[in-house]
Amino acid sequence: MDASLSTIILAAGRGSRMKSDLPKVLHQILGIPMIELVTEKVSQVGSDDLTLVLGHGADQVQRALGETSIRSAIQDPQRGTADAVLAALLQQPPVHPDVLVVNGDLPDLDLELLTRFVADHRSGGAAFSVASARVADPQGMGRIVRNDRGDFVAIVEQQDADEDVGRIDEVNLGLYMLQVDTLLPLLEEMVSQDLSVADPAAESYLTRVVEVMVQKSLSVAAIPVAADRQFLQVNDRRGLARVSRVFQDRLQEQLLDAGVTIVDPLTTWIELGVEIGSDTVIHPQTVIRRGVQVGRHCEIGPFAHLRGGTVIEDDVKVGDFVEINRSHLECGVRAKHLAYLGDARVGSGANIGAGAVIANYDGTHKSSTVIGERAFIGSGSVIVAPGEIGSDAVVGAGAVVPPGKIVEPGTVVIGVPARKLNQNKTRS
Repeated sequence: MDASLSTIILAAGRGSRMKSDLPKVLHQILGIPMIELVTEKVSQVGSDDLTLVLGHGADQVQRALGETSIRSAIQDPQRGTADAVLAALLQQPPVHPDVLVVNGDLPDLDLELLTRFVADHRSGGAAFSVASARVADPQGMGRIVRNDRGDFVAIVEQQDADEDVGRIDEVNLGLYMLQVDTLLPLLEEMVSQDLSVADPAAESYLTRVVEVMVQKSLSVAAIPVAADRQFLQVNDRRGLARVSRVFQDRLQEQLLDAGVTIVDPLTTWIELGVEIGSDTVIHPQTVIRRGVQVGRHCEIGPFAHLRGGTVIEDDVKVGDFVEINRSHLECGVRAKHLAYLGDARVGSGANIGAGAVIANYDGTHKSSTVIGERAFIGSGSVIVAPGEIGSDAVVGAGAVVPPGKIVEPGTVVIGVPARKLNQNKTRS
């Protein structure tokens, strides 16, 4: 699709049902804030002009997004979705005449569905379009109301639905397309009217614009884009958990299809942005965080924790209760039991013994450690960063290598603090 689409993402709400100090759109789905998932999908559909409507926690959201071309509009106070869209149109006038409006708490947007909705809106010629679907269980969703001729005339929310409307199974998916020239003056008039009452809690909702436009004989459309399909919306912690589970199942199916063995999918947690090579086995109770790379023919877990920034090459074994953070393990490394590796580069064929710790944090700074090829790090030893263990060197069981110490290649160190063993020791 050509990049001639503007998008407004509604993310100003407090999300009070989350019961959180964190803005709702910053809650994560498999390691990625919801708002990143939404902005990624609308960019893929062809939108090169994104405006984020912020309110509660605006500074937090802007900091989380970092340097970006996404523009911001502020809705303060938050007084409904129509007021939010109007704030975006006035504060950040869209580059293009066609504008897609998306809720920021819809992390499961389907690219094909979005693309079809935008195309159908453009071909249909309506000034305002709503994406709809017929679902098996419409409970809690806004109903698409049509007249006897089948014309779209209103959206009625669940709390306002009578018995007849409650039986309607065509629902609003929370996606809208609008033509700016037609909608801007209409929204200004409607929002002004809705918020003119004395009640400071009054709000103006975008769904009401359908009835206003029908009364003015302006063109509106409810475009069916899916059968029994609705986007997963996050309204509370339960919804966050449900959506995360759906994403997790989907991600694990992709890995399984790519030749990765996941012994027990229900007790394994893998975040988005993880790469795992074929013929690697992931054992139960393993957690793999966003951005980790794991090679082929590896064995991870059980009870392993791989944190962001970690790269594991081929034929590496990471065993039970091993945590690895921002470290690079080259081919053939073994870290089988109860170890912690922080900010370490471990050479090929090295062995990390049970209970060994690569301590990367001194309470103020984090430093790195380099462990050479075929080095042997004994059980219960501690290497305090910054440090360097040479190739074929041995750190004896229980030894403590102090910060800044270089263990020369092929040597053996023992004790606390670690010192070079004078005798010519060899490994069995």
